[in-house]
Amino acid sequence: MLERTSALARNLADGGRDGADGRRRLAIGEVRGWELVQLGVFPGREAEFSTAAVPLIGGALPRTGMAQSSGRARVYSIARDQYWVLSADASLATQLATAIDPAVGSVTSLSHARARIALRGAPVRAVLGKLLSIDLAPEAFAIGVARQTGLHHTGVLCERTGADRYDLYVLRTFAAAIWEWLADAALEFGYDIEEMPN
Repeated sequence: MLERTSALARNLADGGRDGADGRRRLAIGEVRGWELVQLGVFPGREAEFSTAAVPLIGGALPRTGMAQSSGRARVYSIARDQYWVLSADASLATQLATAIDPAVGSVTSLSHARARIALRGAPVRAVLGKLLSIDLAPEAFAIGVARQTGLHHTGVLCERTGADRYDLYVLRTFAAAIWEWLADAALEFGYDIEEMPN
C-alpha cells in the first residue's frame, strides 16, 4: 500500500516560534498512523447494520454526538445514523466494507481526505478559543468529547484527547491554511513543532 504524503510537509518544516515572552508554551503537530472510515446507515436497516458493524469495531455504536473507544477503534457519531471509525488497523475499512451489505449502509474511506492536527500545552484553550465557536471549558468539553464545528468556514471535528490536548480532523485540502491560522493564533504563546502520538 502506498504511504500517504503529508499535506502539512511544508508547514512542519517551518519550525516553531518564540512567544512574546521568549518561551514556547505550546506544541503543534500532525498525528499520523491512523485510518478513518465513514459509515452510513440506511433507513430501516439499523439492526442489520449494527449486527454487521459491532463485532468488527468491538463495541456498541455511540449515541448521536458521542464518541467511544473499543480495543480496536474509536467511533464518533457525527450525525444521526452516520459514524466515523478511527483505527490504527488498516484492514478494518476493508473488513467493514465486506461485512456491511450495500443495501444496508455505506462504507467510505476518508483517510486520504483528512489531516489530523494536534495542539497541546497550557494555553491551548486560549488559542482554540480565538478560532472555534464552541465552549472549550473543561466542565463543558471533557476529555474524550468530540464536537463538530467550523474554523474559518471550514468544517472540523475537534476532540479533547488530554488535559491540555485537542486534535482537529480537517479536510486535507484546507489543512495547510488551518495550520497557518492555528500557528498565528498560537504566536503570542510560542510553539514548537512536535511529532504527536496517535
